[in-house]
Amino acid sequence: MNHTKDIVSGWLELSGLPKFTTTMLPFLLGAVLAWADGYPFDGTVFAISLLAVFLLTDFCFVLNASSIYADLKQKGIDFGDVKGMSTLHNTAVSGRFNAFAKGLITVKQANIGAYLCALAALPLGVLLHFYFKTGGLTLLLGLLGIFIPYSYSRGPRFSYHGLGELTLTAGVGWLTVFSGYYLQAGQVSWLPTIVALPWVIDVFKLKLTREIPDFECDSVIKRRNLAVRLGKTTTASLYLPLTICSWLAFIPLLFLGIGIPYVLFVLLALPMFFTAKSLLLIRPFKRSLIENRDEEKIKEGISAITKNAFTGMILIPVALIVIFCLTMVL
Repeated sequence: MNHTKDIVSGWLELSGLPKFTTTMLPFLLGAVLAWADGYPFDGTVFAISLLAVFLLTDFCFVLNASSIYADLKQKGIDFGDVKGMSTLHNTAVSGRFNAFAKGLITVKQANIGAYLCALAALPLGVLLHFYFKTGGLTLLLGLLGIFIPYSYSRGPRFSYHGLGELTLTAGVGWLTVFSGYYLQAGQVSWLPTIVALPWVIDVFKLKLTREIPDFECDSVIKRRNLAVRLGKTTTASLYLPLTICSWLAFIPLLFLGIGIPYVLFVLLALPMFFTAKSLLLIRPFKRSLIENRDEEKIKEGISAITKNAFTGMILIPVALIVIFCLTMVL
């Protein structure tokens, strides 16, 4: 019983349930957008598809964490003895390695559980495609939802070749919103892509930023992502222009043609506020990197930046969901 309890506890730690908001909320945004666009609400389809998204998210996070941990162990990294390495598991990108280090769950057990999640999502996709007739692209979208997280750290290993950021942005940033819309509307439209654009850019920006504290970890396992290729300072320098692009991407939302009262766009000030807070921290952080200051201060700086950046990013779909819901009510 205790062994099973340890495995479940380890699995939950690896899953990182709070991070599920990065897929569940944009998927909900896509569905709400379809309803605001005049398509009827299908509660059964929404519930089944949301469960599939949950399973694929778990598949993604656990598989990525186990892959990185296995690679680090192959390099002889001992999380308890090697200076600096014991903290790698605390970073958002590397995964929660404590579950592995404490022996709660093995890499093999984590991998089996991850693949079972993907396997469990497949019949849900078949059900949506053939029984509920949600559209000819349903199964393709589901297969993409499996291929993208798999290819990120396994198979083509895109995250090891400088393509992981684009892969993750396509999956978390665009596919979630588009799928949420498509499964309710049963139609292809540019609308979810336009609405998702600020979110897409912010996902890419935060992914880059969160690779900075994982720089040493990724270098050890020869994970040649963009941060490793560009260097910490250049990566940090991209934060401002990407933020500006994300904010500018809100402008097309004014012309969607679905009758949104302009006053509701004031809600976008909330995600912009937290992003602005992180912007204020970028300059001193870059200075710390250039001057090679105390490592602890650098870690504190990037922690504060990513905390505000993540809050600002996740509030983008939240604000848009509220805007579209209020539009339907008004």
